[in-house]
Amino acid sequence: MSNANFAGRGGVITRIAPHATGHTWARDGTLLRVDCEGGIGWVATHYDPSLRVIRQVRGSDADVHRVAAYWARGSEKP
Repeated sequence: MSNANFAGRGGVITRIAPHATGHTWARDGTLLRVDCEGGIGWVATHYDPSLRVIRQVRGSDADVHRVAAYWARGSEKP
């Protein structure tokens, strides 16, 4: 997954690696989370600054991490 830059967060660059779960901040200040669902699939969740779910995608490891990378860069669709 691509690196995401974080405005106002000291220039920290972080990422959610493929085949891994975790969370990170997108460029626009929203939160991204990637989780494995009981060994059956993966889910990426995009939260607004108030931590309400904006959108959620379920699918394969590669598909979910690709979508999360687009969200981290501030893109709507992969």
